[in-house]
Amino acid sequence: MNSIVSTEEIVIILAGVEQTLRLVQATPEYRKLQTSKHFTTSNDLVLNDAIQSISEVLDGIEKVQLANSFDED
Repeated sequence: MNSIVSTEEIVIILAGVEQTLRLVQATPEYRKLQTSKHFTTSNDLVLNDAIQSISEVLDGIEKVQLANSFDED
């Protein structure tokens, strides 16, 4: 699937996913699931790890955009 997506659209999508995950993480239902003794993942990951990863990707994109803006000057 070849889609043309701009950097701005990528940032919007990732920021939206990050906010959605934060909303899910804040729900009592999710907290109950995560604290269950039966909740496990192959790498001991929790939703906050995904949120942190997306945040770091957004920071990386911002650094590229900043570097590119200096290159254009």
